Amino acid sequence: MKKIFSIILVLILMISTLAGCSAKTEEKAVVGDSTTKVGLIVSTLNNPFFVSLKDGAQVKAKELGYDLIVLDSQNDPAKELSNMEDLLTKGVDIILINPTDSDAVGNAIKLANDKKTPVITLDRGANAGEVVTHIASDNVSGGKMAGDYIIKLVGENAKVVELEGIAGTSAARDRGQGFNDAIKGTNIKVVARQVADFDRTKGLSVMENILEAQPKIDAVFAHNDEMALGALKAIEASGRDIKVVGFDATEDAVKSVNDGKMSATVAQQPDEIGSLGVEAASKVINGEKVDKFIPVALKLISSSESAKIEKSYTMGLVLSTLNNPFFVSLKDGALEKANESNVKLIILDSQNDPAKELANIEDLLTQNVDLILINPTDSDAVVNSIKNANNKNVPVITLDRGANAGEIVTHIASDNVAGGMMAGNFIKDLLGSKGNVVELEGIAGTSAARDRGKGFNDAIKETDIKVVARQVADFDRTKGLSVMENILEAQPKIDAVFAHNDEMALGALKAIEASGRDIKVVGFDASEDAVKSVHDGKMSATVAQQPGKIGSLGIESAIKFLNGESLEKYIPVDLKIIK
Repeated sequence: MKKIFSIILVLILMISTLAGCSAKTEEKAVVGDSTTKVGLIVSTLNNPFFVSLKDGAQVKAKELGYDLIVLDSQNDPAKELSNMEDLLTKGVDIILINPTDSDAVGNAIKLANDKKTPVITLDRGANAGEVVTHIASDNVSGGKMAGDYIIKLVGENAKVVELEGIAGTSAARDRGQGFNDAIKGTNIKVVARQVADFDRTKGLSVMENILEAQPKIDAVFAHNDEMALGALKAIEASGRDIKVVGFDATEDAVKSVNDGKMSATVAQQPDEIGSLGVEAASKVINGEKVDKFIPVALKLISSSESAKIEKSYTMGLVLSTLNNPFFVSLKDGALEKANESNVKLIILDSQNDPAKELANIEDLLTQNVDLILINPTDSDAVVNSIKNANNKNVPVITLDRGANAGEIVTHIASDNVAGGMMAGNFIKDLLGSKGNVVELEGIAGTSAARDRGKGFNDAIKETDIKVVARQVADFDRTKGLSVMENILEAQPKIDAVFAHNDEMALGALKAIEASGRDIKVVGFDASEDAVKSVHDGKMSATVAQQPGKIGSLGIESAIKFLNGESLEKYIPVDLKIIK
């Protein structure tokens, strides 16, 4: 009996021990599962640019305590798809992907979408699938920067070669677009344009063939430094004197520029792209909103340009919305000038929300920017934001729309009163100083809406023109359409419409076309769609602003102020009417 009891006691002890081990194992598994897993798929790690991108992501992941799983697609879309499947089986919380190809990556992203795993694209975008945000340099701006530099270098009658990156990638497409936009108005001839897949060896062999076929070449623009360095090797072997401009500012390329071999390279910040990718992933995981596009600043590195750079500044640009082509152009002008001027520009979108605008200003103040450029959502509501900056002694410049209080250094804008008067005078001449008109107003409280309306009404004051309807449509095309539909039902006779911007004008035009009535439409801004509509004989006219110039002058004025120069309180930007 004692023997049986002993056996039972041993069995009980064994079971207790096993249960204890099992509990400990289970506890360990729970701790492991709580670690945030972030996946990073890189197109290739056989390129120093993407190695730097990976390094930046790893440093930020370590800082935030995330488990970063890095996979290399080896420039193979099939491998990229396999990598995506691998990460999804590992149960990662979010995936960062630097695509091999902007089209091919769509299938990989859709797999993640089906599993409800958020995706962020880095450097190269995706043409399909849903992504939370895209983080990249402004490749169009960088390509234009390279093109402008080549024009300075070899003149407007030169013969150039363009070495293209992997076909289908957004980087190759956008850099090529920017470069060709820059040389469009010149007599520069692209004597050869060939794909070399962002690869140094291919850049060498492709350039060797081009050199044999082309007796005169003045310059080469390569979509990345690897191809540029390959091309340079071929040129050196040929003994010919040809300028080479690359893109990425890799260590080898910067050394080549400093050694007087390559002429220039457009400097990206791949480590910053990787770091911002993990930072954005953290925000998404924590339920915070991120902008659909997060730009990373560029600059040109050349022996001649580096000598001109004296100081580096960090500035913030807060835009009322990036859902309007006018403000996108303003942003592009500012970004291009910032890149040229060694300015780090942090761009934030207020999404037409004064509360978001206030949060954006607070965000910039915590980042210790040197100066803030702001395009207000509302001239009254922006006051609190400006006063916050004033309290921190951070100077503020307003762009396009003014502020009704708070201290600003200067205001840069078109003369909206003069522009409104220009539109009013045009309509007056069109109608012979008599008739019924509609005025579609912009966002109530903005200086642009107030001033354009004032100018328009001043112009028609002493005429027999009657404003039969005056309604707010918030500078929005969809609202312009719906508001105009209601007005058309209520007003049997309308001769013309003046809209405070082109988006509302184009919406109104759509409503008018659907009604079959003959009503003249005049807008304001000269957006691409509006100018096309004027040229097609649909809209009658648009007042041409220069949003790109407003943005560019903003950066230029900011640098002058920070360098101790005085500025006028108001810097006007010229207008003209396109009809």
